[in-house]
Amino acid sequence: MRTFIPETEAKELVCTIGRKMYQKQFVSANDGNITIRVGEREVIVTPTGVSKGDLTPDMLVKTDFEGNILDGTWKVTSELPMHLRIYQENDEVMSTAHAHPCYLSIFANMGLELDLPITPATAAISGRIPVAPYRNPGSNELADSVAPYVKDFNAVLLANHGPIAWGKTPKEAWYTLEDAEAYAKMALIHKFITGMYRPITKKQIQLLADTHGLEINPKRMVNAPDKTTNEEKGISLAAYSCLKLELSDTSIEKLAEKIILKLK
Repeated sequence: MRTFIPETEAKELVCTIGRKMYQKQFVSANDGNITIRVGEREVIVTPTGVSKGDLTPDMLVKTDFEGNILDGTWKVTSELPMHLRIYQENDEVMSTAHAHPCYLSIFANMGLELDLPITPATAAISGRIPVAPYRNPGSNELADSVAPYVKDFNAVLLANHGPIAWGKTPKEAWYTLEDAEAYAKMALIHKFITGMYRPITKKQIQLLADTHGLEINPKRMVNAPDKTTNEEKGISLAAYSCLKLELSDTSIEKLAEKIILKLK
């Protein structure tokens, strides 16, 4: 028979994670939800309408997997069905964390999954992060949209909404969410600003997994190539130019004429 985190400890952990969410600006106003499993079919869940930075243990509610309130007086988050569905789909999950961090939310809004082979850490911790189709927040349809990803991934982006992550411990769920946001920030800069990066390869990711005893689900593998240049000497930053705009003499003349017309 497995053991679960005691309710008192679980409530303290929820409040701690909530404060970290708020301090790192992963949430604003009353955004976000956190749950921790404390029994075979029981979870501690955050209430609705409360800033995650202001959470106290007495605000938290215990429910069963059907959403029935077992303990607590506050109204639970409307997105509880999504969290409960994750537990129902994967019995190994012990905690979930949903927030609206800026960079992950940008990719969710764009409908772009994160699969850029940037660093070993992002490949091993968050891995590939798919995008679930848009569904109304707080609905059973939203819970259904997440269900297909729970067994194979650590996190998913809710289209036009934000990410949700899960794990075998509360720390794992939070670390996945935190790592994913750092991943999204780097990916945005590499893909849309510098336009350059030296990828890590499938072999390098597998070596990392073997070294640290990690298991990486093939479906979570980022879009890593077989070859890379990251084992070569670095290039000069001073000499590197990420943006080059070359115009012919004719194009320059036409552009100048348009500017003159605009100024008249």
